[in-house]
Formats: sequence, structure tokens, C-alpha cells
Amino acid sequence: MEELISFVMSGKVRVKILQILLKGRKTPTLIAKEIGTHQSTTSRALLSLEKKGLVKCLTPKAKLSRIYSITSEGQKLINDINQIIKD
Repeated sequence: MEELISFVMSGKVRVKILQILLKGRKTPTLIAKEIGTHQSTTSRALLSLEKKGLVKCLTPKAKLSRIYSITSEGQKLINDINQIIKD
């Protein structure tokens, strides 16, 4: 778990994505607008988070407007990270 925390915290975009997805499902475009990054940066971060099992693409066959959600493991992890950030 500590390794995953370190992985996510090493990229500000990854932390922000997980925090946004805690509020509900979103597309990469909406996430990028909310955090102020390029869509390509957001998409790369989502792919890395998906490979770690922290987010899931709900529409993998869609070419455009894929929808992502946070997994239960991702929820636990971002809650731990938020606690670390507070302290």
C-alpha cells in the first residue's frame, strides 16, 4: 500500500484525478477542465491509475468520451493520501 501511495503522490495530477473521481464518474475531458491540465496529460494519468487498479474505465469500447470511476481500492488509497496531506 505504501508503494501505491508513493506512486500516486509523486504526480499531482494523479492525486487530483482520484479526488475528483471520489465525487462521481467523469470523462477525461471533464477531469482535465476541472484540474486545468491538457486532456492528453489526464488520459495518460488515468491509464497509469487504471493499470494499478485504482480507477476503472466503464466504457472501454467507446472511442470518445470514455467514462471513468474510482475503484474501492482507489477510494481507500485517496482517503489515506488526504489524511497524509492534512497532517
